[in-house]
Amino acid sequence: MWQIVNKWKWIICSVVCILLRISLPASFIEKYYSLSLFRIIRNTFDYTLGKLPFPSYYLFLLFLIIIVTKWILHFFREKPEPLPTRLFKIVSFVGFLTTFFFILWGFNYGRIPIEQNLKLNVSEISETELYTEIDTTVAKLSIIRNSIKNDTSALPQIVFVNNIEENCSHALNEVLSKMNYHTSTVRGRFVIDDMFLVFGIGGQYLPFVGEGNVDDAVFHSKKPFYLIHEMTHGNGFTEEAECNFMAYVACIESDKLPLQYSGELNYLLYLLSALKKSNEMEFEKAILKLPFVIKKDLEEIRLYNLKHDFKIAIIGDAINNIYLKINGVKDGTKNYDKMMLLIYAWKHKN
Repeated sequence: MWQIVNKWKWIICSVVCILLRISLPASFIEKYYSLSLFRIIRNTFDYTLGKLPFPSYYLFLLFLIIIVTKWILHFFREKPEPLPTRLFKIVSFVGFLTTFFFILWGFNYGRIPIEQNLKLNVSEISETELYTEIDTTVAKLSIIRNSIKNDTSALPQIVFVNNIEENCSHALNEVLSKMNYHTSTVRGRFVIDDMFLVFGIGGQYLPFVGEGNVDDAVFHSKKPFYLIHEMTHGNGFTEEAECNFMAYVACIESDKLPLQYSGELNYLLYLLSALKKSNEMEFEKAILKLPFVIKKDLEEIRLYNLKHDFKIAIIGDAINNIYLKINGVKDGTKNYDKMMLLIYAWKHKN
């Protein structure tokens, strides 16, 4: 009996984790996991892998390469194990990863939503409200940009990347503290160019190493927003909209102008995208109305993105969409857009 249980342990554990995630009430997960067990896990990562001088993401990739290489070599040996046995080992390994995914971070998918904790009245934005929000954001963005560089030349990369991790961590912790959430020293690292962008992803939080990672090829003025987004994941927030929302608030409430610019810039891109989907003619008018310097910045980003656009990115988007839906985010990758509703509700509450 115990031999059978031992053989199936990781598959059984993964199923138990999935059932617990589905059945446990949000208040229970918030109190006993997100605000208790996860804090221990978070601190453990911060004081171990977080002290390494390079992204721990590379260690996890090395681990996977060793496992896959071992399986391939095993397949070509003189007397390989029967196919059902090999398939069972693969399923068992997936169960092992699934179990630790939930233990290390995944149960946060069941915690109390941020709009409930902050008592935000989230509702759809009308077209009129969308136009107003675009105009307001453009006005703020123009003022911030003028304070950084009082001419129409391109903003230098160094302005955004200098001490970026320290600045982003401080900005996020300030906001987390104001909102009565725990703070941490979660790392935000940059991986080699196009490592994520080739799959259409700008960043990723890896629960197995506890670090937020951003592709170094992400355009420099967008990097602070992206980095804080991934660091927010590292603090136990799972929904993409929540992480976008926290990244925006952390950026605009920071005393660092580059962070403020990054927050308003990324928010504007989401607003313009929403307008384009709902009314392309009005979108074209909105673009024409933009101040020259903002229009120039957006065009610089557009041309840069064309150099880092890959055909297989559609695969990454599809996988991300499925992953989010499996973990209870019903609207999948569309959840990113919900950040506009959270920001709008937060602005009106405050």
